[in-house]
Amino acid sequence: MNIDGAEVRQTTDGYRAQVSRNQLRFATIAESYAGGQARRLDVELLAELIRPLEFERALDVATGTAAAAAVAAKVGVRPKIIGVDSSAQMLAQARANGEVDSVQLVVALVEELPFADGTFDLVMCTRALHHVRRPEIVVAEMARVVRPGGHVVIADNVTGLSGAAHEQFEQIQRVRDPGHATTQTEQQLLDLLRDNSLDVVEGHRTTSFRPLDEWLHDGGAGPAESAEIRRQLLPLGHIDDDGNFGTSVVLREGEVAGLQQAMSWIKAQRSDAI
Repeated sequence: MNIDGAEVRQTTDGYRAQVSRNQLRFATIAESYAGGQARRLDVELLAELIRPLEFERALDVATGTAAAAAVAAKVGVRPKIIGVDSSAQMLAQARANGEVDSVQLVVALVEELPFADGTFDLVMCTRALHHVRRPEIVVAEMARVVRPGGHVVIADNVTGLSGAAHEQFEQIQRVRDPGHATTQTEQQLLDLLRDNSLDVVEGHRTTSFRPLDEWLHDGGAGPAESAEIRRQLLPLGHIDDDGNFGTSVVLREGEVAGLQQAMSWIKAQRSDAI
């Protein structure tokens, strides 16, 4: 198992390049990202989803600065909480925040979780799958390490766009944030869970307005990138998403004001067979 500052091992499964991009990006913005991660997490909703489970062992996948892990530590029954992330700098920032002393933080690839089958009562992944090139591998790993009858919670940004509009917005996301991989639709998230013998038991949808300047800053975009992103976003504000639930561009007086960011929160339970 890779812990503390250990380097994650090389892989040949097509996601190592994305892992490297994420490690590089989060190494440079770990301190500023800490406040943003906590601000963007709906703490009350997450607590509402997991409090009834009375879990003792929980895993937070792609924990970042451990905002979700901190929630689990407060609501679990004498909980043992582990947070896993590929970025040692992000975990160092989590420790520096001083609010996750009860959480064990582990450096490891989320595609290769270093735990035995059925180890945890609860496995979470919040606002992170869009950074992952192979989300199907991550969800399969989450399903593997949760015990039969245990629960998986996924919360992530979702898209309502399709075709060329979806691809254009994803390219804009990568200009803003080189660690961005792809945004799933809500149905794709549901399919990932169901394909791994995880039965959906509860779901919620949330939307929040992200001012453009804040969104650009949180992604680490510089002046040149920000100007290009503003130019490319404007046409997307006129795209009809056919009423699909997903993030959209908000225009005010002909200018891009920000994003109406859509998130799906899904709780699923592992069946006996997997």
